Amino acid sequence: MSLPSLPSSLPTINLCNKGRILVRVDMNVPINRDSGEILDEYRIEAHSKTIKYLVDSGLPVVVVTHQGRPGDPEFVSLEKHAQVLSKYLGMDVHFIDDVIGPKAREEVNKLRPGEVLMLDNLRFISEEVVEGEPQKLANTYLVKKLAPLFNYFILDAFATAHRSQPSIVGFPYVLPSCMGLIMENEVNALGKVLNTRGVSTVLIAGGAKIPETVKTVKTLLSKKLINKVLLGGLVSQLFLALSYGNDKLLSNIKVGQDTINDAMDIMKLFSDKIILPIDAVQSDDKIIEPGKAQSMLDIGPATIETFSKYIMTSDIAIMTGPLGLVEIDKYSRGTRDVLKAMVDNAQFTIIGGGHTIMSARKFGLINRISHVSTGGRAFIQFLADPYLPGIKALELSKSKFWV
Repeated sequence: MSLPSLPSSLPTINLCNKGRILVRVDMNVPINRDSGEILDEYRIEAHSKTIKYLVDSGLPVVVVTHQGRPGDPEFVSLEKHAQVLSKYLGMDVHFIDDVIGPKAREEVNKLRPGEVLMLDNLRFISEEVVEGEPQKLANTYLVKKLAPLFNYFILDAFATAHRSQPSIVGFPYVLPSCMGLIMENEVNALGKVLNTRGVSTVLIAGGAKIPETVKTVKTLLSKKLINKVLLGGLVSQLFLALSYGNDKLLSNIKVGQDTINDAMDIMKLFSDKIILPIDAVQSDDKIIEPGKAQSMLDIGPATIETFSKYIMTSDIAIMTGPLGLVEIDKYSRGTRDVLKAMVDNAQFTIIGGGHTIMSARKFGLINRISHVSTGGRAFIQFLADPYLPGIKALELSKSKFWV
């Protein structure tokens, strides 16, 4: 197995121990599209440990995160996130429905030691969806308005560390920056996987983030970091549509030509590594061959059996993204059974992503997973190349402010 080099030591949270602290977390959680209720609190609970550490150190803490993407049903305000965070911290978290305006800056300046303030959804600021170099993003209004109010920046958002956006790479350019507890744990745990040689690794890739998943699968296969890829969710529909010439399935997927080209390259170069569903559950609940499917809401029983056999012969099993529409119980069987095959058979298991974690908790399997990553695509991309933009930003900050 060809292993990427790992990042050098990064500044840890105990170094950011004075003055006012800005903490970038990732509390982007599954949301019920109808009621707006939070479906799974895992990420909020996980990040509460970093925030509590800072509060217990007597520091004033401002929390920033994002939720969803513009135009999506999950693109909502963070008031309910603040309420959930209050529960895990055992204290009131003040929430302000502003990010960089006068009201937000006034509340930041009023914050006292040991208090926590959560600003609203970062992606309400259009700059936050822009990607670029740290120096350029440090000049965004988001960074220029907030950075002068703080002494230190803590990056705990491992799940978003693969994106070169202002809140990830802009703040470390202008503030002394550290890893949070989640970030440190992720880097250490996944680094151990990279240092494991001569093992069989299977990746179960599902979910709806097709372009990122396809690109990462191509990289992992090219670097010989995984032996087999078992595809489900919308990701598998792209490959099935191309394999069978199923225009109906392809019309359900909104991807660009670059992603289609990457998928075709994977099928051409790594056809023996890609395992596609051999049956699927349609919206009418019928089990059907994928080539004839009009829709795919879960993998079928024959696919579950096939995927389980590959997992049984693997040392490491990694799942990123559910294999069906897990929000609806009858379409969660594939995800449930494959997760169970992982914990029953593989020596080391990793899962990541909000909906995957939600599923493992729902099925009572979360405590049997070797490492639960708060990241979705980030942890897979870390295995392909540990130098994520967020990691690079921390190293840049280290060279500017700590050395």
